[in-house]
Amino acid sequence: MPYRSSMKHRVQIALAFALTFPWLVSFFLKIQYLPHIEAFLSGLAVLGSAFLLSWAAETAEMDVPRSVSLAAVALLAVLPEYAVDGYFAWMAGKVGGDYIHYATANMTGANRLLIGVGWSAVTLVAMLKTKRKEVELDKALNLEIFFLFLASIYAFILPLKGSISVFDSVVFVSLYAAYAYLTTKSEREEFEPEGVPEYLCNLPAPRRRANVLFYMFYSGFIIFISVEAFSEGLLGTAEMFGIDSFLMVQWLAPLASEAPEFIVALYLVRKLRTSAGFNALISSKVNQWTLLIGTIAVIFSISSMRLAALPLDARQSEEVLLTAAQSVFALAVIMDRKVNVYEAAALLVLFLIQFALPSVHARIILSIAYMALAVPFLVLHRKSVVESARYVRSLAKR
Repeated sequence: MPYRSSMKHRVQIALAFALTFPWLVSFFLKIQYLPHIEAFLSGLAVLGSAFLLSWAAETAEMDVPRSVSLAAVALLAVLPEYAVDGYFAWMAGKVGGDYIHYATANMTGANRLLIGVGWSAVTLVAMLKTKRKEVELDKALNLEIFFLFLASIYAFILPLKGSISVFDSVVFVSLYAAYAYLTTKSEREEFEPEGVPEYLCNLPAPRRRANVLFYMFYSGFIIFISVEAFSEGLLGTAEMFGIDSFLMVQWLAPLASEAPEFIVALYLVRKLRTSAGFNALISSKVNQWTLLIGTIAVIFSISSMRLAALPLDARQSEEVLLTAAQSVFALAVIMDRKVNVYEAAALLVLFLIQFALPSVHARIILSIAYMALAVPFLVLHRKSVVESARYVRSLAKR
């Protein structure tokens, strides 16, 4: 690797570590800050850790069996998001009150950001790079599409019964387990590291593995000591400035944990690896829409010291409904493995509308709009729906 390129990557690694240092020092020195400063510093630590974890996970693909890497790498990449949501679910069981709302807020916000911003941005950037009005996606996405479709359809049950129960957790976790197992049998794009992982992969094997292990353990430690301060700092900031704490948790918390995924995906698209970039985001969506939502009730029950369903009030039910409707529409759009400029714009615009119309009725109307738009796509792409099911069945028989 050219010296200038390797120097650039070393600087990027140093910057990621630098983001974690202010909070690391503050934690050990027990320095107290105002809520917004605490949220900022601990949020930077989560962001830096997320980058290090993402690079380590991708580099690890060079040394671990493919059957392990495909499922584990995607899971590690969304660990920061799991940590934040897990904290709110734990506090919901311990303290109750508004924390019950925050667990759902963080989960729905993260899922909607992935589609509304992530999927649309990757598609639009790819079109700009290739100067085409349509992007073709990998046929192997049949697997993700199938399991996301099942999870999205099941998710409509949650607002109807007003809770996320342990039984729901069993369903969602089982979907993820089946997906992870079948992923090991699917055909994927060959591992081609880019950016920092490319630099790490060019290191001698002992040094490379040592770096990967250190990044993973260091990132996990930083996330562990940061997640409570970040979460509570956001709530304190919202109270200090008179901001809706639900919205703070729903959108600002996922931004810090999701940023590396967006950046990595956009980097791959810039290298004209559109399918690889899109695969990274849709794999994260599968993780978050199955395993993340599935662990909420489990953590809530453990924290409560009893089997308990996480209750959903009217607002949370609407948020889950809207998230499920958005997922179905997004899947209907990509069902034929093609996305044009109008479809990508629709994903982005419909996502942004919710901020202009934040009322209860608006969320319900937007959910209906998503489903109304999804139906024609599902009818038009009905053969692709069958193709996805056949593809998954063929994998199961291998």
